[in-house]
Amino acid sequence: MIQKLNIKVVLSIFILSVALFSYSCKKTKVEPENTPPTEVAKKTTVSITSFTIEKKNNPQLINDIVFEVKDNQMTANLSKFLFSVVPSFSSDASKVTLNDKEQVSGNSLIDLRSDTVFSFFAENGKRYEYTLKINWNDSLPLIAINTDGAVPVTSKETYLKGNITIDGKGVFSNYSGTTQIKGRGNSTWTLPKKPYRLKLDSKAPLFGLAEEKDWVLLANYLDETHQLNNIAFYTAQKLGIPYTNHFIPVELMINGKYLGLYLLTEQVELDKNRINVGDGGVLLELDSYYDEDWKFKSDKYQLPVNVKDPKLANADQLAAIKANFQQMENLVAASDFPKNNYLDYIDAESIANFLIVFMLTDNEEINHPKSVFMNKAANGKFVMGPVWDFDWAYGYEGTEKHFSHYQSFFWTGTKAKAGTRFFSRFLQDPVIVNLIKQKWAAFTTSNNLNDFVNDWTFILEGARNRDYSLWKRGNINYQMDVSALNNWIINRISYLTTFINGL
Repeated sequence: MIQKLNIKVVLSIFILSVALFSYSCKKTKVEPENTPPTEVAKKTTVSITSFTIEKKNNPQLINDIVFEVKDNQMTANLSKFLFSVVPSFSSDASKVTLNDKEQVSGNSLIDLRSDTVFSFFAENGKRYEYTLKINWNDSLPLIAINTDGAVPVTSKETYLKGNITIDGKGVFSNYSGTTQIKGRGNSTWTLPKKPYRLKLDSKAPLFGLAEEKDWVLLANYLDETHQLNNIAFYTAQKLGIPYTNHFIPVELMINGKYLGLYLLTEQVELDKNRINVGDGGVLLELDSYYDEDWKFKSDKYQLPVNVKDPKLANADQLAAIKANFQQMENLVAASDFPKNNYLDYIDAESIANFLIVFMLTDNEEINHPKSVFMNKAANGKFVMGPVWDFDWAYGYEGTEKHFSHYQSFFWTGTKAKAGTRFFSRFLQDPVIVNLIKQKWAAFTTSNNLNDFVNDWTFILEGARNRDYSLWKRGNINYQMDVSALNNWIINRISYLTTFINGL
């Protein structure tokens, strides 16, 4: 019995010892140094959660635009105004590229007119391509005006009352209100497609512009490209000419009838949100139509000076304006010009900028003169501008064909005209000539007018073709017209660079 018990005890002790030894070995086992962790397999797929054009990164938007992501395509409906955007995207991709250039969500600017294929890379480097499919809407903002009783607009003198609505097409804010409308223009009023002037009953910031009552709808009937005024305004803006007009292309309906493509812009007038020269300021228009209520012919050059704004109360006020103008003109015409103090009375930079716009566009209306504006604060100098009316520019005058020639200076052979004799005088002043040289070099170096034309060509094409079909303008090819404009700009800039450097 004792012997058997001892055997059991021995066995128990042995088993316990083995267990304790095993446990001790596990506790004291030394792990090898630098043992790599278990490698996690890299993802081979990509998931795209969203692709959006957000208003916060694209201030030109009214609302966010969300793309549908499906079957390696990202699809959205988009106005042609919105071809240049900053997209935002959410995915688990390790990298996103466009044309091999890495893209940053909410930061990278892209041009949606190009074939746009995004590459999303999985963690293991595998590429997944997604194509942006844009359903372009070529409609421009629509202005609809209904006159009371649907009375047709046939007069430049008498306003008709009516209602106005603006469909911003998701690009601009919508608007509705009451307005008055009449015809406007001189030679343009005689053409089949009429220009109009609007006077809203209440000031409004149409298309995000400074709020006002008075607006203009330019018909651009003679302009095959519907860009000639745009280019002039853009150039003036880049040169820093104060109070330069903005340009908003729209489509117009009056009393339910579609009238085609128009350019909405500000009425040229004195106001704190327009030409803001303060109390006592004046806006003059040198124009051979000579059709304002208050006007005078200057003594030295017989310039037809129309007082555009403000409305005068008596002849004494007109006499004071003429006296100021004559003081300046006398110095320009003087035998000691330019070595007198004429620049104390007219702003030198405004002369240089104004002449550059007219030289670039070959606008010979400066010769007559027609539609040539000057403004002046009560105690300030005369300032040229804003620029206006370029339908007859770009080689049109004398040929009735735009882009017919580019190698001419706009007052060659026209020395007898009042505007020519006055404005050509400034090129005899080295101060003005040097300013023109400096500003021309800076403008042509930092601005590409052909890019500007091509951007607007994309936006305007549908509306322009609808316009030409409506007005039976024949089988004119829009792309050929734009090509002629682009070539003319290239040649004109080259010609003027040589001409200006030789002044």
